[in-house]
Amino acid sequence: MSAPSLAYISSISRLYKSTTLTKGLVTELLSEDDWKNVLSILKERNFIEDIPTTFDDAELEIKKRAIDQIYRILNFSSSVKSAHDIVDLYYYYLTLDEFKAIIAGIYNKTKPSGIMFLSKIGESNPSTIEELRSIIRGTTYSSALEYALEKNPKNLSQLESLLDFYFIEKLSAIVDTFKGDWKSAANSIICGYKDYYSASLAVRQKIAIPLTCRILPDVIRDLQSSKIEEVANTLRRTQYARNIELGDAYSALYSLYKIARIDARKSSIYAFMGSPFTPVTALAISELIKLDMEDLIIIINGLKTKMNKEAIKSRLSLEVI
Repeated sequence: MSAPSLAYISSISRLYKSTTLTKGLVTELLSEDDWKNVLSILKERNFIEDIPTTFDDAELEIKKRAIDQIYRILNFSSSVKSAHDIVDLYYYYLTLDEFKAIIAGIYNKTKPSGIMFLSKIGESNPSTIEELRSIIRGTTYSSALEYALEKNPKNLSQLESLLDFYFIEKLSAIVDTFKGDWKSAANSIICGYKDYYSASLAVRQKIAIPLTCRILPDVIRDLQSSKIEEVANTLRRTQYARNIELGDAYSALYSLYKIARIDARKSSIYAFMGSPFTPVTALAISELIKLDMEDLIIIINGLKTKMNKEAIKSRLSLEVI
């Protein structure tokens, strides 16, 4: 990859970084008691174009912003294959709910509604997996579906979990091609996700794929065979034990995911402080866009349901006092 191409994708990534959430803005949003006031602030700051009237529309508007940004960066990154492949995986991640809905429609023999970002696939109305395969051939969705099906999922739930896991496994494979500082910086962004996704797949679906960072592969295999009431004790053997909620399996997994998100945001921001010419900035900005989307939805949902402000803060990837 040429230096001019790396410089270009790095400059694009830095440009989009200037539009991401700040602690000051999050603090301002959390000072509001009405979620609709949050939308007004977001419109003033050009985070959304219109002020939706319903929560579902607000969530969709926030998600649309993230997907539009990722799509633009995807087009800008074509000259650096590793960066392009990374951003493409994030586009897959952000639209995965719709892809799952299309697959669920095939399994349940129903037509999914509300397909916006994958409308071409949805409008084709595939009634079988074979029809879907034909429609998506040559796309990331095709690769993900084949990956999941090759694992012989026993049911729709396992298939959907494997579609989730495809994201982190393929992202890890790209990062593994990096060397030196690039690899170290990229690994620090995805480290926690590797542990979370592997642990979650083992606990929820009893499928052990030991793609890990700080958790030993043996622990993943033990989680696969553990009863649900034994999961917390198994996770006590990990480096995360002091920082996760070990009351029950699902609280432990949720807190593991929360740590992964916090670490990913910190590492993504740090990635912009190193070498100015690196594909890691494409990974970092993609992750920040994803985290911003998730944090904004957490905030408006928390305010809508009258959740305690401290409880909302505890769920965010961006740490505020």
